[in-house]
Amino acid sequence: MSDRYYSRENLQSRFPETLLLDNGKWTLVISPYGGQILKARHCSSAHDVIFLGKRASAANGHSIRGGVPLCWPWFGASPLPGRPIQGFARTAQWEVQEAGEDFIRMELPSSAVPTELVDFPFELFTELRLTDELEIRLGMKNCGTLPVEISCALHTYFAVSDCEKVTVTGLENALFTVKGGPEQLPENRSLQIDGELCRLYCPQSCPVTIHDPEWKRRITVTKKNSNSTLIWNPGTERCAQIPDLEDEEFHNFLCVECNRAGKDLLTLVPGSVYDISQKIKLLPL
Repeated sequence: MSDRYYSRENLQSRFPETLLLDNGKWTLVISPYGGQILKARHCSSAHDVIFLGKRASAANGHSIRGGVPLCWPWFGASPLPGRPIQGFARTAQWEVQEAGEDFIRMELPSSAVPTELVDFPFELFTELRLTDELEIRLGMKNCGTLPVEISCALHTYFAVSDCEKVTVTGLENALFTVKGGPEQLPENRSLQIDGELCRLYCPQSCPVTIHDPEWKRRITVTKKNSNSTLIWNPGTERCAQIPDLEDEEFHNFLCVECNRAGKDLLTLVPGSVYDISQKIKLLPL
């Protein structure tokens, strides 16, 4: 499957440098630009698990629309003006340190980041591991002498048959905010998508499941060292304003993000290694 999967959408023309990881169950296409998964498929399904936009490409200074962008060391708007949204990690060139059939580790060298964007010396790495599940880990170290507060995310675009026909469970008992607004009470019901949605659930650490009846499957996300989850879809009007998405492409994905954001910021103590991670499992509905 891997050769057909790799060439079918002519990924090489949009992403000159890509890597393929295949353990017989999962097939991943990975980009060193951004250090991220571009797309993923499980052998039990005819449809991708991770969505990649039809117009997405690797362009210097621009993030990839789809896959699993790595947002670090800030999530959302920069705490300082003039810096890129969602941090610098997702638009930097990562380096492969170790790779096998079911595992890859990439690191972001500090030399790949403009000095005006970096406030402290750091080490940053990502690890992808394939078993029955797909595990994504983002690890970080503060190499300076002072504590640093950061926010971050595994900004995962999940492929769905139609975002307006799926339901999401695991969020029923969590408080949430909408685009940084006031805190809202739990809804005590499964989430359905109807128009633009941008909700940060916090505190929220239990598994989240996307139920997709048309594709007869469910995707469960179990995370570690994260107590906030963002759910995002641009909806009709916002999607039409995003140049690297086709007008109706919002139907094809739903972002369920393993975060440290909002009240769940992370303080990096000098010399210590931290990580956030998520495991993705595909099951029949």
